[in-house]
Amino acid sequence: MAHAMAHIVVTRPQGKGQELADLLSAQGHKVTQCPVLNIEYLDSDEQQLATLDEADIAIFVSQDAVTGLYQQRASLPASLQCVAVGEATAEAIESHFQYRALVPEQHDSEGVLALPQLQQVDGKSVVLVKGRGGRTLIAKTLKQRGAFVNPLVVYERSAAQPSSDAWLKQWQQDKVDALVITSNSSVDAIFASQDPQLLQWLKSRHFYIVSARTGAHLEQQGVASDHISIAAGVTNQAIAACIDSEQENNMSEQPEQEPASSNEPAAKVNKPDSKMQSDAAPAGQRQGMSKIGLLALLIALGAGAGTGYLYWQQYQQQSHAAEQENAALTQMQQRVQQLQSANQALTEQIKALGSAQQTQQQQSQQWQQDFNDDISRQLSANQRSLITHVEQSIAAAQDNTQPPLDMNELRRLVALADFKIWSENNYAGAASVLERADALLASYPGNAQLRRAIHSDLQTLASIELADVQAIVLTLHGLGQQVDKLAFNMVDLPDEPVAADNQELSDNVSDWRANLGRSWDKLVDDFIKVRKREATIEPLLDNEQQRLIKQRLHFYLDQAGFAATHQYIDLYKQSLQGAADLITRYFDLSQPQTSQFLSQLKQLRLQQLTPAQPVKLATVSVLEES
Repeated sequence: MAHAMAHIVVTRPQGKGQELADLLSAQGHKVTQCPVLNIEYLDSDEQQLATLDEADIAIFVSQDAVTGLYQQRASLPASLQCVAVGEATAEAIESHFQYRALVPEQHDSEGVLALPQLQQVDGKSVVLVKGRGGRTLIAKTLKQRGAFVNPLVVYERSAAQPSSDAWLKQWQQDKVDALVITSNSSVDAIFASQDPQLLQWLKSRHFYIVSARTGAHLEQQGVASDHISIAAGVTNQAIAACIDSEQENNMSEQPEQEPASSNEPAAKVNKPDSKMQSDAAPAGQRQGMSKIGLLALLIALGAGAGTGYLYWQQYQQQSHAAEQENAALTQMQQRVQQLQSANQALTEQIKALGSAQQTQQQQSQQWQQDFNDDISRQLSANQRSLITHVEQSIAAAQDNTQPPLDMNELRRLVALADFKIWSENNYAGAASVLERADALLASYPGNAQLRRAIHSDLQTLASIELADVQAIVLTLHGLGQQVDKLAFNMVDLPDEPVAADNQELSDNVSDWRANLGRSWDKLVDDFIKVRKREATIEPLLDNEQQRLIKQRLHFYLDQAGFAATHQYIDLYKQSLQGAADLITRYFDLSQPQTSQFLSQLKQLRLQQLTPAQPVKLATVSVLEES
């Protein structure tokens, strides 16, 4: 049986809905493409794109993210590991960058976070290639796992029209039955109307979507859950299969028209007519009957036939009503019998449980009596008093259903918090463990001193303000990008002193010694030239030495970033001091860029990575004394 085709609107952005429209048209549906979102690709600066060069993992959230990045960069580092949310995104990565990306089994943020490759990411650099806005689950979770997450926004989705009234009016006029929606942004775009009648009409349409998150968003807009169908995947084939299956189900639920029943009443009605004809025949043969008599006879026969037909109809209605009443009575009797059977079974179960409980009580009493008799026979009078005391204690303990405080568990929690402070410098983790210990003590009175110590430690940990390690690492990375732009301190030769020219010979005979010295100096100057400079001259650096100095400066900056990440305070300060010494000794401090570079190094060296005073938990001391 051929099923009626629906009028479906495909709301995917321009150029992305043609394949789905062709599949639905091949199934016989009427398809209208109406892109409700515009995709605008954004330009990223060089520093944002440079994060890919040092990243360990790149996560692409959509095909648009791949296209947006490819328009700005045609290649990716060979060591980069790519992750795609779905198969279509992975195919786009392979087509543009010749990379085979990892694809989760569940094509959403939760599926990406479940990949084994993203479980141990502490200290790794992750670039999240995405659009503006959207979910933040991936970034937040990876940061909690210790990764350095750098978002790279390459595109933006926006509604094609500020109001959806024009779309809704046109769809209502075209008698649209269903819509295909693939994102929450599309839902917001088509529900951007202030007309309650249009919105009510829209909520009565059927929606085909690709994720449960979009379904929940539609339900928040007032769409009933039975008007929402979720495809098995995000591909066009999966969406088309979902629509085709839904249409077949709808047709299978419609009852077929039964053929018209036979016109037995008409046949019965016609019986009096045939009798009338048979009776009329001999009447017509009578020569002496008048026309008035014949007419009266016909009227009487017609009235009788009508009365019979009305009586037959009433009889049929009464028979049908009686059958319905009998059927309802039969169903009610069957239901009563079922309830009686269930009630009887329940009664038997209650009796069995009561009997079992009574038997158990009797056995328990008998066992208790035997036990008491045996104890009474074996223990002396003095021991009986002790047993009585023990029984009273047991009874009191049974009245108190709360288990005793597990001191071993409490000591373990306090030791764990102390370990996180001294070994890991994880003050937030230590505070979380202490809060668990306080929650454990809250149910047990008489531990006020220990709880006061815990709250005092929590206040101490909350007051510790430490530098943002991730910001320090990013600042060091930025300084590393500026090393090649720094100018070396080139030597300017000082002017040689000008000696007074007093080489003239005297005419006085008594000045013969001076004249002889001047003649000798003049003779020496013709063969040897000696230039004297009073300032100290440092040797110049060749190109190889300059390259090695800059390489050494890069090493100090990288070493400082490593030390900051792993809380090696001494190594961190030594690395920054070494970098500052190189800047001071070999680079031109008169240049603004060099002086600013040196100033940033000094500020980084003053950053507080650990508390000025070692943190000692008061809870440890109180717990040891208790």
